[in-house]
Amino acid sequence: MKAQTRPSFFDRTIFGHPIGLFVLFFTEMWERFSYYGMRALLILFLVSEIAKGGWGWTREEAYALYGWYVMLVYFLPMVGGWLADTRWGHVKTVLVGASIITAGHAALALADLNIGIDLKFVFYIGLLLLVIGTGLFKPNMSSIVGKMYPPHSPKKDGAYTIFYMGVNSGAFIGTLLVGWIGENFGWKFGFGLAGIFMLFGLLQFYFARDIFGEAANKPQPKKKDLPPEERDKIVPFTVEDKIIGGAAVLLALFWIIHGLYVVITRGKHFLPEDIFQFEFLGKTVHMGLADTFFPLSLILLVYLGINRLLRFDPVERDRLLVIFIIAFFVIAFWASFEQAGTTMNIFAKDYTQRTLAGHWAGIYKVVDTLISLIPMLVLTYVIVKLAQKIWDLYPLTVIFTTISFTIIWILVILRVRDKLTSTEPVVDTTWFQILNPVFIISLAPLYSWFWKRVRLSAAKKFFIGFMFLGTGFAFLAYGAKDIPPGARTASVSMIWLILAYLFHTMGELAISPVGLSYVSKLAPLRMTGFIFGVWYIFTGLANKLSGMMAEASEDIAKVHGISTFFLIFTLIPYAAGVIILLLDPLLKKLMHGVE
Repeated sequence: MKAQTRPSFFDRTIFGHPIGLFVLFFTEMWERFSYYGMRALLILFLVSEIAKGGWGWTREEAYALYGWYVMLVYFLPMVGGWLADTRWGHVKTVLVGASIITAGHAALALADLNIGIDLKFVFYIGLLLLVIGTGLFKPNMSSIVGKMYPPHSPKKDGAYTIFYMGVNSGAFIGTLLVGWIGENFGWKFGFGLAGIFMLFGLLQFYFARDIFGEAANKPQPKKKDLPPEERDKIVPFTVEDKIIGGAAVLLALFWIIHGLYVVITRGKHFLPEDIFQFEFLGKTVHMGLADTFFPLSLILLVYLGINRLLRFDPVERDRLLVIFIIAFFVIAFWASFEQAGTTMNIFAKDYTQRTLAGHWAGIYKVVDTLISLIPMLVLTYVIVKLAQKIWDLYPLTVIFTTISFTIIWILVILRVRDKLTSTEPVVDTTWFQILNPVFIISLAPLYSWFWKRVRLSAAKKFFIGFMFLGTGFAFLAYGAKDIPPGARTASVSMIWLILAYLFHTMGELAISPVGLSYVSKLAPLRMTGFIFGVWYIFTGLANKLSGMMAEASEDIAKVHGISTFFLIFTLIPYAAGVIILLLDPLLKKLMHGVE
């Protein structure tokens, strides 16, 4: 069956959106299952005692590896977007990426086997495969969503919100099950489970690949195939562009390779460590040669970006400038939000009262059962609707989706039974991370409904998001106020973490899907995948910055207390929100009518 022979297939809809959106929904769900499941375990695995199957790393070492990993996960999408746009098309690139991710999880599971040989190198290979696979997969899923709609369709915000529910459905199920299995039955089982369901996502997507049409299955038209008006707008890379870009990439690669070497060898360097030093906040900061590579790389890339923007068609230039301005603010958002995988994870593990008794144990059992089963019922309903629409065309997709959800149901029921039969249940550390996707699944339809009825600009939506994010950290700062500086453990009420995740989620829903939608609407169609890759570069920088801040948290907590650390993340989002709100008139003007 050829994609171009079935354009009428897009007349089949669920909830007013093309049926292909929901195939993407479940494929993205399984990829996020694997990513967030592994993300929930990584820090806990690294800091866990060797006797418990972990690596016994310090918090700072674990934060450093986590920071590099999540940065690279978002750096590679630029390559994935370029490959899709110019060589493979979005669908093939997604298939290759999903296959590599599956292999990566297999490597992580094998690395934890106790066979008398040190298999740590296999673990690092697994992380590398996850980075490469995600880089191919992630930007192209978002691009395919955008290509289902006219360039400036008002339905795009709603479509990306639904797609975002798929992202967070995977995050919810992955964290719920991978975290529970990894913490209670062994890390290798958690890592392996994530890979199994990535395989199901790959198979489901493969057998419905024709559903997305020719635009997603083929690369973008070459210059000679473009209409004259589009051909005239192309801004080719000059020799100077290539030299500057190459130098910037080379410097960044040296910085990354050296940083990874330091983490993997736990402190060794192959470049000079201390070429100069300076005082910052009363502390001496030492700068090595590798530390200078990254700012130099950034300077070159900023120069390259400005130089190229000036050569674009004025309308395209202005719209691209808006993408870069929004992306800059996204750095501030994700650098704060992603503390969920590092300092907030450790706060849950070491500073939160997680053993429950009496009526609190009963309340937890009821709440845990409801948030485990209700989202599964909703997702099962969507699967049934999807199956009714595509069974006659793509039965294998329905079969693999059904098999995977049957297994998930069995595991969820086993987990619920385990919690219900415990007399004094211990809340898993990773349980708190399921709150974010649960809140998203619950609130996303309300946001989608609200955006349709209340027309707010991108800047105003971002302002709302930043205010919610800062307030979430304010709850944590208040809850941790009685923890003395330097304390390694405490028993703070879990209500503060729950409130933080609730408000962080409300902020995320006002920023992340909206940002993706605006990238799709503002980017030139001929380079959509590439621009999504650039967008994820900014997200990668935010994740690396988040990891660096987490590393600094130990020193800040020793001197000023963990409450002060969270207070910093209260003030940063508030300031960012006010600034982007002030830029609202300028951004509207630069969008040239895009809403």
